[in-house]
Amino acid sequence: KIQLNTGGGSFPWHYDNPGPPNLRALTCVVYLNPTWKDGDGGEIVLWPFLSKSTKVSPLHRRAVLFYSDRVLHRVLPSKKRRVCFTIWSPGTNVNSKRDVALSKDVLQFTSYDQAVQFFSQSPLQRLISRAVYSEEYLESLLECIEGTRGGDGEDAASASESVSSAEKERVVKQHNASVMSIVSKLRPLIDEFRRRKECIENEHAN
Repeated sequence: KIQLNTGGGSFPWHYDNPGPPNLRALTCVVYLNPTWKDGDGGEIVLWPFLSKSTKVSPLHRRAVLFYSDRVLHRVLPSKKRRVCFTIWSPGTNVNSKRDVALSKDVLQFTSYDQAVQFFSQSPLQRLISRAVYSEEYLESLLECIEGTRGGDGEDAASASESVSSAEKERVVKQHNASVMSIVSKLRPLIDEFRRRKECIENEHAN
């Protein structure tokens, strides 16, 4: 897949393989931006579950590889023309039953440390990440719709004004409903994961 952004566009937090019937196992993004420089935007941010996030610049001929079903990522707003192409490699055991169903048997952890280790290595993290990273998900969603409406050449304030309050409210409501459906079933686990996420962020901010 070839992608061309002329400026202003971005992508919210997501997984390249959100679940069945998708067969993507590995993502490879190759950038073709010979004039890119700091400040142009369009970086990809990779956020392994409950680990430090990593921002990668879209430098010319740079390739970025990651697991499609277990690496949360997004693309930051691009201020300049940005070109890349993406290749997805399919897997034979992608989205098996153990990777898509969050049953009581799966949740038999003896400690939160064990739970963290399990979800960090399992595609099942896709089922709870929106709740764990709730604020970040919503922020990126709103940023994307504002950037899309704003178009190339408009500043952030103008773009924000062009998005109706009703549209923002709809996005917020859908997001909150999705998060609450998860939290209502797994509140102690989600609360602990959120606490650990904040600790990691504070540790790397200092």
